[in-house]
Amino acid sequence: MKVTLTVPDSLDEITLKQYKHFLTITKDLDGEFFKQRMIEALCNVKFTRVRMMKRKDVNEVVNHLTELINRDCEFKHRFFIKDMEFGMIPDLENMTSGEFGDLTQYIGEWQTMNKAMAVLFRPIKEKRGDKYSIVDYEGTGATAELLEFMPLSIAKGAMFFFYNLTNELTNAILHSTMAEAQREILQSQLNSETSGDGTNISTHLLEEMLENLTKLQN
Repeated sequence: MKVTLTVPDSLDEITLKQYKHFLTITKDLDGEFFKQRMIEALCNVKFTRVRMMKRKDVNEVVNHLTELINRDCEFKHRFFIKDMEFGMIPDLENMTSGEFGDLTQYIGEWQTMNKAMAVLFRPIKEKRGDKYSIVDYEGTGATAELLEFMPLSIAKGAMFFFYNLTNELTNAILHSTMAEAQREILQSQLNSETSGDGTNISTHLLEEMLENLTKLQN
């Protein structure tokens, strides 16, 4: 039986919801069953149809998908879901206690990553050139449900952005005082083109996120 499926070429074509589903249904699986479920989740095809595929084709698709999900992702401040544009909190240093508490609670697990992303990214309400403002934070609510459909590339890019910052912070602390570490991080990383204009993150915030992000990376 000939099986036709669409294999994603980038993480832009895989949603956060698909990836979470993949992690759920492949937990404790290995071998051929793992491969079948991987294709089912990430290619959005019925499991019964995957089982009808030739084994060499299954291996080829799985190798491609594995390489895809292991890629580093570029950090992006803004993205669209259909016609709604989302933007990252412009100034992380001025997060509210509620935002910070929710972010550090949710960012350590992939199954709650949509809620973490709902803290970091919110609908843009006004734009002026490269500057923008986002709607006020009132909890994750319905936004978290919508962000299930965000590109996996955006979620991974944001996660690795923070993870890399916390790693830099840790390394800097090992070789200098906290004040020197803060100065080094803020000057070398946060003001760089890759971190985005206007982003402001303190070492205190990064320290508190380090434990959860390290657990997620492991």
